[in-house]
Amino acid sequence: MYSVPLLLIKKMKPTILIFIDWYKPGYKAGGPIRSVSNMVDALKNHFQFYIITRDTDYLETTPYSNINTNQWNSIDNAQVFYLSKEKTKRTTIHTLIDEIQPDIVYCNSFYSPYFSLIPIFYAKKKNIKTILAVRGMLSKGSLGVKKTKKKVFTQFIKWVGLFSNITFHATSNDEKAAIQAVFGEKTKIVVANNLPEQKSRTFTVKTKPENTLKLISIARIAPEKNTLYAINVLKNCKQNLVFDIYGPIYNQEYWNECLKAISELPVNVKVNYNGALPHKEIDATLQQYHALLLPSTGENFGHIIIEAMANACVPIISDKTPWQNLATKNVGFDINLAHPEEFTTIIDKLASMNETTFNEMAKNTFHYTQQITNNQSLTEQYKQLFQL
Repeated sequence: MYSVPLLLIKKMKPTILIFIDWYKPGYKAGGPIRSVSNMVDALKNHFQFYIITRDTDYLETTPYSNINTNQWNSIDNAQVFYLSKEKTKRTTIHTLIDEIQPDIVYCNSFYSPYFSLIPIFYAKKKNIKTILAVRGMLSKGSLGVKKTKKKVFTQFIKWVGLFSNITFHATSNDEKAAIQAVFGEKTKIVVANNLPEQKSRTFTVKTKPENTLKLISIARIAPEKNTLYAINVLKNCKQNLVFDIYGPIYNQEYWNECLKAISELPVNVKVNYNGALPHKEIDATLQQYHALLLPSTGENFGHIIIEAMANACVPIISDKTPWQNLATKNVGFDINLAHPEEFTTIIDKLASMNETTFNEMAKNTFHYTQQITNNQSLTEQYKQLFQL
């Protein structure tokens, strides 16, 4: 027994039990943490949320110092159970599901044994409605990394039928198509766009000398985030640039390639690696930069893109995200990865702008995100996803 909160017994609202490998106060896993946290905040008046997660952050082995391990913790608008490494096992997962008796089990990984595969198998056995958010893991860009291993795993999952008779949560029509490409047209899929963080912000004019640009990347250092590509497009830039990289190093061999590319950059381009950035510091940090450079191979949402724009950072991103045709709105640039020279041109163009011209665009970028953040229809999509 794990001292289930009394609130669970009353069941005043439908109960959703969420499984996710990493959650707050962690931040190094990036988008999925924000997706779940924002969803909980937006729907707290409609559902009771309980979350089961690890007691460590992404790529870390030391437990959080400010939570109670193997106990329920009140974290913002949810009850969160942080599993120690020793308790992260099948029997614990089964016990917690039995004690909570949720109306819905909601998982957030296509591959995770303890936070998707085991919960889904057991929830189906108990006839609990089960929803799986694949979080971009079935996009072509993601499937292209460790391609053979992922193909074998996917074929096995289809063969045993583990994901049959569940609902897939897609956060865009593109992700819906990606799920159908793997599991077929008849797969039950509900599209509910990711929810942006609800936060009050104001536009502040940015200092911007001509022929200068401060670029930032906040993402894990990994091939799918295209950190190396971002560094390489700077090689032919003529303006004075600073590119600061934040994020955990997921792949050391890949980072070594990045370091080599950095050493070959011209003197007008300075690149700094500043480690992982805690979520609470993101706003204050972004406000110090002019543009976000993130030519990733795919994003099912891209929380950092929205957070950058909300802080008047002009996004320079690939066209593999939901944020399309930004240039026509004068709020940023989404560029085909087959044309790295366009990234170079755009970066130099932004750098050459004077302060007044740049801030006109930065202000457009800021107001664009205000429209997205205040879109009430997004909440209705989640009510549809979780309808019982």
